[in-house]
Amino acid sequence: MTTSSAAETSLPAGTWTIDPSQTSVNIAVKKLGFINVEASLAVESGTIEIDGDQRVVSVAVVADAASYTSGNPKRDDHVRGSDFLDSETHPHLEFAADQVVASGGGHRATGTVTVKSVTTPLTLDVSDVSVDGSSGTFAATGTGDRTAVGVDKFPTFVIGRTLTITVACTAALATA
Repeated sequence: MTTSSAAETSLPAGTWTIDPSQTSVNIAVKKLGFINVEASLAVESGTIEIDGDQRVVSVAVVADAASYTSGNPKRDDHVRGSDFLDSETHPHLEFAADQVVASGGGHRATGTVTVKSVTTPLTLDVSDVSVDGSSGTFAATGTGDRTAVGVDKFPTFVIGRTLTITVACTAALATA
């Protein structure tokens, strides 16, 4: 990412470590065109790098594919299996932002998501950034195409193509 187009933030410079215990990744997809299926994934790790000019220069997040849960154990096992996430072979889902710019009162993080060793573009709109000393929180939302990352076992009229992604994150400034 070129820092000349990076968005300034209220976060102090340094490496911010995402707190997995206080971060959630939620996804929603339409089943049969009208049933909303919601699920979550646990975050294993993540960092946000802020430069000396208070610009976001990188974001990296790793989620646990085997943590997929929707409240329906049979569906959860199926989604974790080879028809969808194949979590035994591909245990991680990864997001890496290569550009963060100011956008409509918030920020837009543009990067890639990797699922099942397939990488595709993903943009998240970041809002509700709040900083309290060396702790910060934010929310991010976006949409992704499940078929673009090889999660395409079932036709899109059965399980929708578009996933709505919602992230609530807490991060802390790493101490030297």
